[in-house]
Amino acid sequence: MKHPQIEILLTLCMGVALVVPMKAQQKPFTQDQVQGIVRSGLGDETGAKAIAQRGIDFLPSEDFLQSLKTAGASEAFIQAVRGAKPPQPPSEATKKPLNQVQVFALIVGQVPSQRVIMLLQERGVDFDPTDDYLQEVRLGGGDDELISALKSAKVVKPEHIDPAVEARQREVRRHAAHASELFRAKRYVEAEAELRAALQIDPQNAALHGVLGETLGGRGDLDGQIAEEREALRLEPESEFAHYDIGVALGKKGDLDGEITEYREALRLNPNNDFAHHSLGISLAKKGDLEAAITEFRETLRLNPENKGAHYDLAYTLWLRGDKDGAIAEYREALRQNPNDESAHLNLGMALGSKGDWDGEIAEERQALRLDPNDEKAHLNLATALVKKGDWDSAIAEHRQVLRLNPKNELAHRLLALALGMKGDWQDEITETREVLRLDPKNSNMHGVLCYALLHINDVDGALTECREALGLDANNEFAHTNLGDALGRKGDWDGRVAEEQAALRLNPKNAEAHRLLAGGLTMKKDWDGAIKEAHQAVLLAVVYCESGSAEGI
Repeated sequence: MKHPQIEILLTLCMGVALVVPMKAQQKPFTQDQVQGIVRSGLGDETGAKAIAQRGIDFLPSEDFLQSLKTAGASEAFIQAVRGAKPPQPPSEATKKPLNQVQVFALIVGQVPSQRVIMLLQERGVDFDPTDDYLQEVRLGGGDDELISALKSAKVVKPEHIDPAVEARQREVRRHAAHASELFRAKRYVEAEAELRAALQIDPQNAALHGVLGETLGGRGDLDGQIAEEREALRLEPESEFAHYDIGVALGKKGDLDGEITEYREALRLNPNNDFAHHSLGISLAKKGDLEAAITEFRETLRLNPENKGAHYDLAYTLWLRGDKDGAIAEYREALRQNPNDESAHLNLGMALGSKGDWDGEIAEERQALRLDPNDEKAHLNLATALVKKGDWDSAIAEHRQVLRLNPKNELAHRLLALALGMKGDWQDEITETREVLRLDPKNSNMHGVLCYALLHINDVDGALTECREALGLDANNEFAHTNLGDALGRKGDWDGRVAEEQAALRLNPKNAEAHRLLAGGLTMKKDWDGAIKEAHQAVLLAVVYCESGSAEGI
């Protein structure tokens, strides 16, 4: 692919012999190319002239135009994109009425029923939908709305029908109908045999090649699928569905750029294909182009406000971009369409929690768990929100549910240990912390937590061991220095206490507990001025702990 800047220069160099065929020169710019022009520093009047000459192959949304402006495009360039020639309407070839096999191809291709109905309304059919045919469609996966649309579709038959051709087409339809039924049952090998039998009768049938491609893809033969879809394109170059299916297959092979290219080709042929916009948005989001993905999701919803999944994907992409309010609004819209979308409840809960709405998060996570009681992540999110509310008992119960589902969830063990410590249940905290360290023995922070818990049950030797282990793994573990100083003081090693608390304060001068413990150590060393200074600092930080009232307890 040529660099956008090179293409622009080739277009503008009118006095130089062009090295690109004229047809390629006149091809409209894609969305990626327009963005590339701006990134190349040509988002000014020079680029605007090129846009005016060649046009664009997409409908620019306001979000897209704003992203160009943010990237440095001039107002002249923005206006050129806004006023560029719209995509050419689909050719007459794409407006032909659907035949019997094409309907089965759309069903096997898992094109949303609503989209198939729209095609039937736009293009009609070239056959009479008999009761037998409608039953075959139903067996192949057609729903009641599709059956109704077929019954009411405009019938546009050819003027002359060759009886021999009609007989062959009946046989082809029989194979295609059976293949569709087998495909629905995931009996791909048998479906393939039916389709190859149909192609023996009608090898130039693009729709059959497309269905065969879908069937090969169903059993994991992605190269075979792509080959059949390309054959379908050779026979019917303006098949938006073949481009779309190739895009899906390339995506499964990990060819993200190829996937995006094919979706754009499908949209060049039919800019109103909402599910192609949706899939393109998903691919762009995977590539990290969040602004372009958002543009595609919004275009999807402009074309079809009831597109299932687009609100959810738009919400998730807005969340990644940092637009919490936008994400919350779209998750709510997704749930309006489908109140039983467990993932939408879960993610809406997370979004609400990120804004400090803990009651809202708790309600949404409970809804997610109503739909899937075994959702480990929902239990964990709920526990976190309950901690924020100070409901330790309920949080502990949720953490235990996570561990019932996955005993090896190290994060759940860690959070459960901390929750137990907040309740003062030191023995259970010690048990959970030891389990964390069994799963992750190099976790310096949790060795420090274990040290702290052991101090609370007066296991000073155990605490010394754990704090030293923590510092061996991370010498900058402020918490471990603080607690090691505490333990050393309890053993009468006041020099050790002073050294460790000073180390903690070098890492964090606002560590009130370290100031307090340092004051105690200096008191025992009879450094009265130093002790008063440290105690005063602890008071200023408003965290003064009273232990036993003795010097050793300070």
